[in-house]
Amino acid sequence: MKRSGKSGTVELPKHVHRVTKRRKDGSTTVYTFYTRSRNTKEAWPSIALPDPLDRDFSLRLLICESMERDGKGFILDGTRLPDIKSEEFWGKAEKAFSSRVRRGREGVKDFKSLVEAFQSETNPSWTELAPSTQRGYKASGTMIVETWGDMLPSDLTTVDAQEAIDELGETPATANQFRAFLSRLMSWGVPRGYCTTNVVEHTEKIPGGEPWVPWPNWAFEIMFEHAPFHLKLICLSAFFTGQRQSDVIKMKKPKSGDTTMEVRAQKTKNSVWIPIHSEYRKWMDRAPKSDSIMLHAGSRTASYKTADGFRTEWQKLMNREEFKPFRENRIVFHGLRKNAVINLLEVGCTESQVGAICNMSTQMVQHYGREVALRSLAKDAMKLMEDRWKEIEPLAFRNSGDK
Repeated sequence: MKRSGKSGTVELPKHVHRVTKRRKDGSTTVYTFYTRSRNTKEAWPSIALPDPLDRDFSLRLLICESMERDGKGFILDGTRLPDIKSEEFWGKAEKAFSSRVRRGREGVKDFKSLVEAFQSETNPSWTELAPSTQRGYKASGTMIVETWGDMLPSDLTTVDAQEAIDELGETPATANQFRAFLSRLMSWGVPRGYCTTNVVEHTEKIPGGEPWVPWPNWAFEIMFEHAPFHLKLICLSAFFTGQRQSDVIKMKKPKSGDTTMEVRAQKTKNSVWIPIHSEYRKWMDRAPKSDSIMLHAGSRTASYKTADGFRTEWQKLMNREEFKPFRENRIVFHGLRKNAVINLLEVGCTESQVGAICNMSTQMVQHYGREVALRSLAKDAMKLMEDRWKEIEPLAFRNSGDK
């Protein structure tokens, strides 16, 4: 049977029919229903469906086809459903249908089941991740299911993985996050029988995927001139300690005589003891007095309840006209962590010392500080050439009349 939908003519599935209601003013509304055994003694009550061109139509049709009916009403996979006209009907029906699908997939070691198992609330490898990491990984997990949902992870090749990463190459940060999650997913799946090896280890990152740079001097000048004090203090906390954003906003206020402050890292669950720089202490002492034990207050609260509260406030600041240079040059909050690493390395701290303050692995310190290493090598090289210039100076330089 064919009926006109919102975008033309569509073929209606079995048991689906449409009713057009005409009003006195001449307007019409078309309703879609599922009625099994229609026009017979065994006919079901009509169940309202979305328009066939709506994205929810297919799922709700599958639910209707999976239901059974007795004298008391509808049942799906053993679950008694509310009345079809109640607000709770579709929510309960979708939950029961989802459970049925999951049970039907038990034992299937495909990518869909791997992503579901990894992102389960009973999996410590997932629940111990920072909320911001979980958000990014959920987006990557959705892409993996959409791309390879029914495919077995054991059949994935390095070439398959690299092609998927390369397809996201126009947004390097997204591509590299996808790669990071896929690699972690495959590694987790190896001892659980989903695959025998992590083929993603041999793939390549997309160049330019690191979206942050250290703040230049002009960025600090704009911040000091246009940001409210409480946001300036948060920036300085990141600058002097090198901690992640989520850890900075949860810092506790050190006592007036304390020379160090304890920071609990969400990502690693480690406590870090950071000596308080004298300049940083001056800014702390300027903070408005309050009874809160937290160092950082929000614009309207004594402290931030969640990291999302800070991010919302930060984004509003970044959207102001004065901060247009931040947007144009991709200056982000996380860049302050890079400032901290560079500053510590440039004053002569070892990589281990930097890692102890910034709660960072030696490999990550090297990654963040590679520009410092290059500058240091360049300075040393030029100093050597200065010291031994007479040995290599071309004769023409000596005989030129410009000296």
